[in-house]
Amino acid sequence: MAAERLVVVSKSICWGLGITQLARLLGGVYFQADYMGPNPLNKGLNLLGWWALFFLTLTLVWTPLSQWTGQAWWKQLQRLTGLFSFAFAVPHLFVYVYFDQEYNWSYILPDLWDRKFILLGLVTFLILLALALTSTKDWQRRLGVGWKKLHRLTYVAALLGIAHYAYRMKVGLRHPEVKAFAVVITFLLLARLWPWRKRDSLPPISKA
Repeated sequence: MAAERLVVVSKSICWGLGITQLARLLGGVYFQADYMGPNPLNKGLNLLGWWALFFLTLTLVWTPLSQWTGQAWWKQLQRLTGLFSFAFAVPHLFVYVYFDQEYNWSYILPDLWDRKFILLGLVTFLILLALALTSTKDWQRRLGVGWKKLHRLTYVAALLGIAHYAYRMKVGLRHPEVKAFAVVITFLLLARLWPWRKRDSLPPISKA
């Protein structure tokens, strides 16, 4: 019962945080709100990307956290935060295509090659799209063991997302904020791999 309450409270916090920030940013970009600064479009793009990366990082936190605490209920937050990451990535892409490039593919296609971080962002989005579409229990049953393999691409999306964000912000990987994301995600990846390393390092059981 206590675990169920914690799940409800945690999901409510995620919903509240995600919805309020998404509404604030979309409203700010559309209405050119003062709180978005002198360049609402650019700030909106940056913050939508930041929140997508934030929720993607949270999605990677839940499995190690459940292992360390012995509380399996943390894993029940994975799908929600993963979908929120996608929910921020969609308008991030839309703002770029529609508002920034005015839906002009003669600008967009060359931009993919001229500014490589745009291509990184597109690849990241396609991974998130695949993960979002297959996040249901029905797809989990259909794909079987392949579902887990597919959803390990979350780590790839996170690393690509960091690179995309760093180069879009023109701060490089040494920027404190970018470095924080990189350190956390690298740590989570190593934590995820550690049980496999430990299992492989165990000596074989001798037969009597």
